[in-house]
Amino acid sequence: MLRLLLKLLSFVSGQRLLTPEQAASQLLELENLRDKQIALESLTTKLRGEIKREQALAREQLINIQKAQQELIALQQSEIDSLKEALGQLNQSVDIETQRQLKENNDLLTQLNWLSGTIAHDFRAPLRAIDAYSFFLADDLGDNAPAEASKSLEEIRRNGKRMGLLLDALIEYLRLGICPLNIQLHDLNETLVQVVNEHFDFSPVPIEIQVQGKWRFDRPMMMRAFKELIDNAVKFSKPVESPKIIIRQNNPSNLEIIDNGVGFSDSHDAQKFQLFHRMHGNDEFEGEGIGLATAERIASRHHISLSLNRVGAQTVASLRLPQY
Repeated sequence: MLRLLLKLLSFVSGQRLLTPEQAASQLLELENLRDKQIALESLTTKLRGEIKREQALAREQLINIQKAQQELIALQQSEIDSLKEALGQLNQSVDIETQRQLKENNDLLTQLNWLSGTIAHDFRAPLRAIDAYSFFLADDLGDNAPAEASKSLEEIRRNGKRMGLLLDALIEYLRLGICPLNIQLHDLNETLVQVVNEHFDFSPVPIEIQVQGKWRFDRPMMMRAFKELIDNAVKFSKPVESPKIIIRQNNPSNLEIIDNGVGFSDSHDAQKFQLFHRMHGNDEFEGEGIGLATAERIASRHHISLSLNRVGAQTVASLRLPQY
């Protein structure tokens, strides 16, 4: 009877009249919608807070990296100034040993000048990435948190970490060029066996040592050079069938580290010992292009000639003592 009366009144008034049950149902639905709206606003506020914290962290990382870069450039300039002053004081009528030192200082100065260009280019790429992804993050998120937000933050952290590694490597590279050497006579076989035992005890690639005799060198530094060269051979040999590394001497003044790995293209021949230069893509082999440059730096300090060549199906790293 009530429903019929409501319909009659609705027809007369031209407005829809609800029964108490319908009104109660709509009121309940409205309350549910309000609860959802409040929950959504709370979640949005929380996400905005998290995004602001991540942006502040990214900005702090960028400031720290820029500060480290400025300190490194200042250190580099100080080293260049010191070398220029030392070169200006050298006498032209020095003995052969001093002439050799002069050449080493000239090479160091050339390398330091080259590093100035490297800092201006290689180190700016990660910084640009950090800056770009921070901008994208602020622009994309807005009032919501799309899936791209997590990816952008991950890219920020990854590039910041890579810049840290590059800065550390560059500082170490500079240190190797100026640190004093303790040159003594050392047994080659004993030194190489220690390197293999310490760093390649569980190597997936067999390493055979066929050397004897003694060379004069700074033992910790040359162990580092041997380690980098063997590590390079192991890394590029793992993908091939029946990989093997042989360390041998074809004469008392020449040592070879031979592997049957994937090798490298002739197009990289001029840059293979250049710091941060990679002969393969990041998706093929890991690394930042530091190992070979470090080995060449150490060999040069000892006046040892280091070459890396592809001979048939083999890659040969050759260390040759100077001939007087």
